[in-house]
Amino acid sequence: MKISVVSPGTGVTYEEVIDGPSAVSNSSSVSSSDAFIKALNTSTVADKLSTVTSYKDIFIEASQKYGVSYDLLTAMAQQESGFNPDAVSHTGAMGIMQIMPATAAELGLDHPFDVYENIMAGADYISQKLEQYDGDVDKALAAYNAGSSVVDMFNGVPPYEETQNYVKNIKAIMKRGADVPIANYISKDASKEQVEADLKQLLEQLPETEEYDTLRKTLAEMKYL
Repeated sequence: MKISVVSPGTGVTYEEVIDGPSAVSNSSSVSSSDAFIKALNTSTVADKLSTVTSYKDIFIEASQKYGVSYDLLTAMAQQESGFNPDAVSHTGAMGIMQIMPATAAELGLDHPFDVYENIMAGADYISQKLEQYDGDVDKALAAYNAGSSVVDMFNGVPPYEETQNYVKNIKAIMKRGADVPIANYISKDASKEQVEADLKQLLEQLPETEEYDTLRKTLAEMKYL
């Protein structure tokens, strides 16, 4: 059996680490893969494992690095992609922050579907727009969505329904707070050995529930416990 947990946009998958029996005990209908994914994406995992970072922590880091509020960045991510790292728009915008190919090239974004790099690039880009428009959030967001030339042409948010709704929706999300998912990112730079070490540590910390007991038994057969 292979349990596959993939960090979107990276080359790291647990299929490379786990390879064992092809069947799971029929004593439970719970999928081992589902249990493992749930375990990996618990809120405490990122605090304990060296190769894992929570989405929340990435946004906090991006906020601090580029001087853009956490609330603005997470609201943008929710509006842009619903926090989907594999999202691609009809115009070709990529990843969580929906970076256009030309913008990705300009920002030096080499791995647009890598969660960490994409969030950092989006924070970098909106920070440039905020600086360009003297901190005017409406203009900066409109430029992120429709381009600076259009914002300059109309000296503000252009009379385009899509852009006006974009700005309005993001500001509304900021007021109520974005629904940042409990999800964790595995660094694309993590070695197979580092990922394996973290996996073993995670397995030892799984809670004593029926759901995770199925996973424990399966992985014990693989000699990972």
